[in-house]
Amino acid sequence: MDLPLELLVVQEMASGETSLLLTDRVPWESFPGYAEAVLRLVGGSVVQRVDSPVERIWTVRIEDQLFWLAHDQVGVSLDSKTRESSLLIPSIRETLLAFRSV
Repeated sequence: MDLPLELLVVQEMASGETSLLLTDRVPWESFPGYAEAVLRLVGGSVVQRVDSPVERIWTVRIEDQLFWLAHDQVGVSLDSKTRESSLLIPSIRETLLAFRSV
């Protein structure tokens, strides 16, 4: 599977926590396969899936911290749920940058 990771932009969310924008190239219907591939790269697992006609937001665990992996009108992002998960965003970004450069 082609794994678009062209953005990898860190942004601050309204909550004050951090979001990592991964791509804007993955269509709605391809999100599940894309999300599973990203989680394999970063050693994450799915805690809960919300897949409806209006939203796709998965709660995921990476290094014992919780995040939302979401697909919305902007694209696919990994959003921190807590201050502790925000602290992991830079290392997750580095892991994805390393994969992208291979």
